[in-house]
Amino acid sequence: MFTEFNRQQSRPRRVVSTLVAAVAALGIVGLSGQVMAEYPERPVRLVIPYPPGGGASLHAGVIATVAEPYLGQPLIMTIRVGGGGIKAAEWVSKQKADGYIVLMGDITINSLRPLVEDVPFEISDFTPIGRITLDPLVFVGAKDAPFNNITEMVDYAKANPGELVYSSDNVNGWTYVAFKALTKITGTEMRGIEFGGGGPAVANVLGGHTMAYAGAPAVVGPHIQSGALKPLCTGSTKRATTLPDVPTCAEEGFPVQWEVWLGLFVHKDTPEPIVAHLREAFTGILHDKGMKRLIAKINSEINHVEGGEWVAVLKEEQERLMKIYE
Repeated sequence: MFTEFNRQQSRPRRVVSTLVAAVAALGIVGLSGQVMAEYPERPVRLVIPYPPGGGASLHAGVIATVAEPYLGQPLIMTIRVGGGGIKAAEWVSKQKADGYIVLMGDITINSLRPLVEDVPFEISDFTPIGRITLDPLVFVGAKDAPFNNITEMVDYAKANPGELVYSSDNVNGWTYVAFKALTKITGTEMRGIEFGGGGPAVANVLGGHTMAYAGAPAVVGPHIQSGALKPLCTGSTKRATTLPDVPTCAEEGFPVQWEVWLGLFVHKDTPEPIVAHLREAFTGILHDKGMKRLIAKINSEINHVEGGEWVAVLKEEQERLMKIYE
């Protein structure tokens, strides 16, 4: 399927002598009290913190498909749900720092929620490997909703306080923050129902149980294209390349800017040679032609930022997020 893989440029299957020397010099002891040897010598686990059908699982499936030639071992998806992503992040923060567990993180569990909630981990408990995507959230309406654009939705909310019910992911999650920003700007009252993740949230608006939603293009794009959901606007500074006919919220007179990312993290104590190997491997994965083609098929695109640079980007983002809660 992926005949366009350039296997001559694939990453080495092992970090051997360099890693062993570095680990020995640092005095780091691995499993069973022995110095860590080759990495990776077994499959690496990618932990998904949300239910199937959302942006995290969709992107993880594509990454896992193309990972082995670059990583040196298979990448195995593990879905671990609970607490709107908190359970998975907490679990990863308590595992051995050996590079065999990678968290598929996002803007809420790795930036926002530790700032505004009492969660059982810190932002600093993780080392960033790299950002995968940066997508605007897309406001959509149910097929039979009594509005056809964002202006009509706001007018409906003003005329019917508290009656507009939207699908949400979790408190302080992607959708929650998008609607919080919109209601703050418009002075409206809308009611969200939390479904624990993008998959169940979009399923409920598709089923007519709620009236609206705001999700990543990978989640809502196919339903917009099929006519099952009405596109209202995107929370970006310019139109999304995957949804060029959908106006930005600012174009419609509502300056809501809410772009969300997916990224990869490991335990903060992971040895630097392993972190370097993972960063190099995922850089190769994210620039693979087959990877880019598959990502496009799920209405998304790669927006890669490497770990070192990403640290500074995350810090700026966290300062900006706090302003929404002022």
